[in-house]
Amino acid sequence: MKDLDAYKTTWENDEVYVNVPFSAAGVGTTIVLTSKFTGRMMLLDVGDGVLRDLLASFENSEFINEIDLIAISHGHFDHVGGLYSLLGFMRMLGRTKPLNIIVPPNCKEAIEIIRGYRELHRATLPFKIWYYEISPGSDFDTDFFKVTSFEVEHYSLEHPSDSEEEILEPSHGFRVQIGGTIVAYTGDTRMCAGAETVVKGADLAIIEATRTSTPESGKRVHLSIDEAKQLGTLAKEYVLIHQIPK
Repeated sequence: MKDLDAYKTTWENDEVYVNVPFSAAGVGTTIVLTSKFTGRMMLLDVGDGVLRDLLASFENSEFINEIDLIAISHGHFDHVGGLYSLLGFMRMLGRTKPLNIIVPPNCKEAIEIIRGYRELHRATLPFKIWYYEISPGSDFDTDFFKVTSFEVEHYSLEHPSDSEEEILEPSHGFRVQIGGTIVAYTGDTRMCAGAETVVKGADLAIIEATRTSTPESGKRVHLSIDEAKQLGTLAKEYVLIHQIPK
């Protein structure tokens, strides 16, 4: 993984700046949406290395006070592994604004990180941390971001490989409205109706494209590049992320 620029991308219009400072399957994914009107930020997933990526993207650490909302797509380590360190950094620098985090229902990994951190630092935590398990199709609005969550199909590898039962990870994709702009994020998914609903008509669709080819059989975990491009045609523009590191 020598060329780190291959794992980042940016996009912008008059209302929002979209920065993907890093995304690689099995390593980490972080997406930053910044409102050009207010300077407030929303994070989509906080994989391992999130602090490194954020500090490399901003001139100083003041960004911690501009993070209005965090949305976690699912509980796999490369999407939630940096949450503990991010909360610790906010605490160390004295953030006081409450922090809202939205997660799919029963996203145990994210919920346990949040609960554990709150309990461990209950006496010295200078800001409130609230998490919300939002059901598919429901909305979550702040003063700066309006989010709609949709269930997508992401097969869970945490279950025995010889199991005949297909168990899906609690996984969501998100549509985020900033002003009049819609930014869509599939999270990790295979091709499904939920993923199509997430990206359809969006000004920008951020789509995972983990597999280099489309398998003909077997349990489907991720989109292939061809499938992701096909999905991207439903949006006005799209970018592909979350590819396997080289």
